[in-house]
Amino acid sequence: MLYIIVITLFLSVFLMMYGLFLILGKNKLIMEKRMNEIKDERHSEQEEQKNKSFMERMLKPIYRGITRMIIRTTPSRNIESFHRKLESAGLLKSSTKEKWLYIKAMIMLIAASSMGALVYMSTESVVLAIFTFLFMLLFTNVFFNFFLSRKVSARKERILRQLPYTLDLVTVSVEAGLSFDGAMARVVSNIHGDLCDEFGKSLKEIRMGIERKIALRNMSNRCDVEELSMFITSIIQADELGVSLGKVLRIESDNLREHRKQVVREKAMKAPIKMLFPLVFFIFPSIFIIILGPAVIQMIDMFAGGL
Repeated sequence: MLYIIVITLFLSVFLMMYGLFLILGKNKLIMEKRMNEIKDERHSEQEEQKNKSFMERMLKPIYRGITRMIIRTTPSRNIESFHRKLESAGLLKSSTKEKWLYIKAMIMLIAASSMGALVYMSTESVVLAIFTFLFMLLFTNVFFNFFLSRKVSARKERILRQLPYTLDLVTVSVEAGLSFDGAMARVVSNIHGDLCDEFGKSLKEIRMGIERKIALRNMSNRCDVEELSMFITSIIQADELGVSLGKVLRIESDNLREHRKQVVREKAMKAPIKMLFPLVFFIFPSIFIIILGPAVIQMIDMFAGGL
């Protein structure tokens, strides 16, 4: 019995002293633990830094620094306009506006520097080299903007060409009992193209909690196609007024096809007028040369013989 009491007393005193030392040294233990974690993090960062390639260690920081400098020195209005053009051109699908700003700046700088250096080496004129440098900066900027404009125009044409078939699939899906969101998902899963990519973006926005009409208007602003904007406006109005969505889609599909027929008729009526200038300046002179050429040669020979 005495041994049990002694052992119990010893354990009680030991646990009490251990708890007391643990409480007193708690902050020190926490600090040591945190220091070990910091050391481990630094060690892991050093290991990751060693394992990185030359591009990740040297070129990426330079790229980030140049991109930050471009964004800081460029007015926000120009950056927003550039971002809208990239969205309309579909170039942000696998890239970012910062990357395109960097590419544009590098193209302008390399082209201008190369031409300025060539002019200086050939003429040894500093003024002419500086003028060439500034001219090439302006030229490459205009060329890049032209490239973006052509990309935007080509994408708008593709969207307009894909719109009737996409609208037919949406109409059939809604009439079969699917909701408009479900019809959009069916379009995204069955058709590939620029218009379906835009439907996919709008569907992601809706699933993130954005209102459907806002997501559709965002798609309309990104595409900037008149026919698509009219279709989206009709969908939003039908949703707000409680009109049957299937009937609205059917009417919009018919109107779109009728509009395309009118556009084709308009182009067909413009074709003779557009063909007039090539006929007058290129085809008619050739015909006149072929028909009147021998007669003119005979007349020249006749008058020359008479003289």
